[in-house]
Amino acid sequence: MAFVVDSMLGALAKYLRIMGYDTAYQPQYTDQRIRELVGEGRVLLTRSSLRAAQYENSILVDRDLVKDQLAVLDRTVGLTRDRKAYFRRCIRCNSPLEKAEEEVAREKVPDYVFTTQRDRILFCPSCGRCYWPGTHRDRMEGILRDWGY
Repeated sequence: MAFVVDSMLGALAKYLRIMGYDTAYQPQYTDQRIRELVGEGRVLLTRSSLRAAQYENSILVDRDLVKDQLAVLDRTVGLTRDRKAYFRRCIRCNSPLEKAEEEVAREKVPDYVFTTQRDRILFCPSCGRCYWPGTHRDRMEGILRDWGY
């Protein structure tokens, strides 16, 4: 399942990416671009009842907190609890992550991280960011676990 998230749900987009969902998000979209993305088979997630009414393949997410927004999606489409899918997409640009080559990892991460996490460093081929298991990831996993994911 793939989503397009409108500008009112940026934090939700981040958590969907963390959970491994292909989630298109930009701070602004033209109506034409949303039509294109929905036309590709993506489900539109929006807080606008007017926009939701324009698209058959849309979900009105009428909650303020990300926890509650995920609950709306879970009731509507059933979200996965597959932790192996977590942290497989770039949080910033949505691209699938790849195992970082040693030279790339050495240049982009702190020495301690390179030494202790060398085989677990992931790389985004689109934006160049590196990701590795650490305290920030542990906190996000804890939040998702507390929310039931």
